Amino acid sequence: MGRMDFMFFLGRFHVLVLHLPIDFIVAVVLLEWLSRKERYRNLEAALPFLWGATAVSALATVLLGYFHFAEGGFEGPSGNQHRLFGTVFAVLATGVALLRSSKFAGQYGPLFLPASAVLLLLVFITGHYGGNLTHGSTYLVEYAPQPLRTIAGLGPRRPPVTDLMAADPFEDIVLPMLDRRCADCHSRDKRQGELDLTSHAAAMRGGETGRVIVPGRPDTSELLRRITLPSSDEAFMPAEGKTPLTDRQVQIIEWWIAAGAATGTTVGQLELPADVEALLRAELGLGT
Repeated sequence: MGRMDFMFFLGRFHVLVLHLPIDFIVAVVLLEWLSRKERYRNLEAALPFLWGATAVSALATVLLGYFHFAEGGFEGPSGNQHRLFGTVFAVLATGVALLRSSKFAGQYGPLFLPASAVLLLLVFITGHYGGNLTHGSTYLVEYAPQPLRTIAGLGPRRPPVTDLMAADPFEDIVLPMLDRRCADCHSRDKRQGELDLTSHAAAMRGGETGRVIVPGRPDTSELLRRITLPSSDEAFMPAEGKTPLTDRQVQIIEWWIAAGAATGTTVGQLELPADVEALLRAELGLGT
């Protein structure tokens, strides 16, 4: 195992240890508040240790996060913000922890509760951007009322398909499949292999190895090759044991590519064999 591989191995533990500083800072906020009450004054003796545990766990989490970041695929804005706010949290937590355990702690006593509250807020912000990396930047607002979607920069949700022939082949059929099965690793915020599959334009751009969709040529489209490999193959997608596309979905994607990989049109305007029409209707839950 090379040095970089070992670093990447350690980096994968970031997603496990990140819960520790969260738990510790919540406990710190609670004890900082309770210790200001006379009956709980004795709890203050535990605070230097809790602050220390918060700092150490935060520093370890950030270090492992940098190792994980080095793998690549986190070039989007959420990845940068997650790294920034996580680093700020670790640095501030360490500074406050050192002060809390120093001989000057008594002079700055009133500041520790607001400092812990600020750090708790930083945890929420960092976690929000981390969630974007895991679930996509629209995860929280996907089903939100339209005013909230508008604030988040999202347009109106597409209505459910009731007429197959009027459906957009990409927006209404292919994109929802890719969102469910591929967007965890191939989105604007987490572009593994520099590939984003969350919009037609991005999907057609391809990734670091070039185009993955060749309109009219499913046989030379890397996307179709990857999703039809044996699941035991290292190049099979989706990777890492994630739920794969169904056979029906793979056949639909193959038809869509063969039909020109179009968007901004309707299914009724494309060549639609009877067997594919049956697949589409089953996928969309439409009657025959």
